[in-house]
This record gives sequence, C-alpha cells and structure tokens, in this order.
Amino acid sequence: MLQRPHSARRRSATPLFSAALIGVILSGCVTVEDRQSADANTCQSFGASYGSAAYTDCMLEQQRRRDDKHLDSLEKTRMTTEIARDAQIMADRARRDRCDRDSDRRECRR
Repeated sequence: MLQRPHSARRRSATPLFSAALIGVILSGCVTVEDRQSADANTCQSFGASYGSAAYTDCMLEQQRRRDDKHLDSLEKTRMTTEIARDAQIMADRARRDRCDRDSDRRECRR
C-alpha cells in the first residue's frame, strides 16, 4: 500500500485563512460612488434632505455601521484562523503522544 509523505497528511490553517481572505477582498468590490449613492438613498428615504444636519448624521451612521460590520468580519476571520491553528496544534500533539506510546503505528512511520 502506498503511503503519503508525512507533510501531505498534515493539514494546516492556510487553506482556511486563504478562503477567508478572499471573502474579505471580494466583499470590497463595491465602488465608493455606489456606496455613497446607496447611503444617500437610505438617508433620503428616512426623510433627511441633502445638506441638513439630519442627513449628515444619517450618512455618518451609515459609515459607522459599515465600519462596524467590517471590523466584525475581520474579528471573525481572526478567531477562525486561531481556532484552526489551535486544532492543528492539538492534533499534532495527539499524534505525537500516540507515536510515543506505540512507534509501530502506521501514522508514525516516516
């Protein structure tokens, strides 16, 4: 039976991190003008006329919401990456412990 090299069996957090990074990059594909137009439409639908204090406050609130959403997305990505890394460390430790107990195991051969 063919055996894969040790490095091929080892999973890493790289694919997960890469997928999360691509998602963050693709979420930023909306142009500034499109966002401003959407925000302006939202504020005007609330009854705030262009140039008024209410309109300015509404536009600032839209930006704050967008910033908060972006920070939340980055935090979730960081947590997911950390969890994946910790899981890999635990799996490596468990394999090392099994190999210490029984070095004849198939997973311990190199």
